[in-house]
Amino acid sequence: MTARTTRLALPVLLAGGLALTACSFLGGTGDAAAAGTSTRPSTSTTSTSSAGTATSAPAATAATTAAPTATAAPEPSGADPTTAGGPDRCHTSELSGSLVQGDSAAGTRGATLTLTNSGGETCTVYGYGGLGLIGQDGSALPTTQVRSDAVTPRTVTLQPGQAVAALITWTVVPTGNEPTTGDCEATPGRLSVIPPDETDALSVSWPAGPVCDAGTITQDAYGAA
Repeated sequence: MTARTTRLALPVLLAGGLALTACSFLGGTGDAAAAGTSTRPSTSTTSTSSAGTATSAPAATAATTAAPTATAAPEPSGADPTTAGGPDRCHTSELSGSLVQGDSAAGTRGATLTLTNSGGETCTVYGYGGLGLIGQDGSALPTTQVRSDAVTPRTVTLQPGQAVAALITWTVVPTGNEPTTGDCEATPGRLSVIPPDETDALSVSWPAGPVCDAGTITQDAYGAA
């Protein structure tokens, strides 16, 4: 290789090395962001998946999920569930869930969703988390979660054995193109529940029939049970 050829090749080799280094760094940054803790936006957000179309209600936030691969939408801003020196948030592995059907009104059904600290440590719960309906055959059903502002979100500290609860409601009146005879939607077998700020879900039995309006469920924020 001549001296002229060497001078031309060296910048090319250096540029190639820098390009490889930049690609590796960006990949690492993406992995770190995905593994970080969840953020709380200053404004409400709406997320939509192929499982259904998010709907909105006055003073509420809608988030559509598809069980069992649903991902909980960000919790509302203003939360401080892990005050410095205080207990950590409750993780899915530390919680057990239950769903008890309540009173019904004309065209509306309701149930109480409860999360109990079944672990050995004190932990906290704040917000709504995520919901997803699961069919009798284990398949994901269309689910649209609407976050109600009827209960102001607050951080609840749970000692082992203590619980939080949230009211959920849904309609049994067919809407849109849903059939007016027979079931408006497929009857769920279970409800996939993602605790606030978690990504793993726990599963509870669904005690009622179909959820009309494409699986729309309105949920209050979790509060002390």
